[in-house]
Amino acid sequence: MPRLRTICLVVLAGLLALGVSGCKRSASRPKTLNVFNWSDYIDPELIKEFESKHGCKVQYDTYSADADLENKLASGAEYDVVFPSDRSLAPLLKRGLLQKLDRSKLSNLGNLNPASLGVRHDPRNEYTLPYFEGTLAVGIRTDRVTKPVKGFEILFDEELKGKIVLLDDAEHVVAMALLHLGRDMNSVADDDLAAARDLLQKQRPLVQAWSSDGFKDKLIKGEAWAALGWSGDLLQARDQLAETGKGSIAVVVPASGTLRWVDSMAIPTAAKNVELAHAFIDFLLDPAVAARNAAKVRYATPNKAAFQRLDESLKKDPVVYPPAEIMHKCGYLKDRGKDIKKIEEVWKAVRH
Repeated sequence: MPRLRTICLVVLAGLLALGVSGCKRSASRPKTLNVFNWSDYIDPELIKEFESKHGCKVQYDTYSADADLENKLASGAEYDVVFPSDRSLAPLLKRGLLQKLDRSKLSNLGNLNPASLGVRHDPRNEYTLPYFEGTLAVGIRTDRVTKPVKGFEILFDEELKGKIVLLDDAEHVVAMALLHLGRDMNSVADDDLAAARDLLQKQRPLVQAWSSDGFKDKLIKGEAWAALGWSGDLLQARDQLAETGKGSIAVVVPASGTLRWVDSMAIPTAAKNVELAHAFIDFLLDPAVAARNAAKVRYATPNKAAFQRLDESLKKDPVVYPPAEIMHKCGYLKDRGKDIKKIEEVWKAVRH
């Protein structure tokens, strides 16, 4: 019996040791912050710095369309921080897919420009805080296209047949067509949408591709000479090509007005690491961090403290910060509700 008792005690001690050891391994395992953001929309070095500062791992996934984000969250994907566009906020909030922010955990909140707060679907910023702002713009390979470009007209130029790339995004492309026709970009009137459809169908033979995540590479490689894209991404392409010395890209914000937008930071309802999510958002609101991020991605920062740290060349870049006379002509996409089906019908007629 004493021997059996001794054996039992040894086995029990071993099991306890394994249990304690297992707890230590579990406790020491770093938390993972799951982030879902648009592609090329953050300075990668900042992610490394956040991981080092908080002893965590950031799993960073990307998407190229609002529908990707909404579908992921609706399916129960457990992302901790997401970056919805202003037009996607309405459906996300209606479906209860975002949770309220805890302002007590956001020490850098005061750095934001009041003019950038209060987006129409979250007027008190209970669920979101602005991340970056930008416009729908046109990128041109100026070493291939020598004529002056004022706006969207270059995207309908028959001399560029097979060298034009558009976004793979129904709302943006239809809005562009309506603006080019001098009509309300948010119109869902049958005659306006019919005119936009006819224009885009006529344009179709000129278009090489519709791509929301490939238009930059096509411009850089010279496969496209004109592209419809987001202002900051086009500026990234401009800078990357300039570094090679193998061509040049100009970015034009249409003088007659264009679509503008604000992307935000938010925490999904299904988030598992809420504390760390707040820490990540607060990190991105830090003036030094936000300034570095803005310099990297080439979008307008809503962080007034960060703006003061930017190089003068970036502050004065008319693509990043268009002059007031152009911004007054710009507008935001509205939530079309059930009328979105009309836009989808136009898109189907153009693409299929």
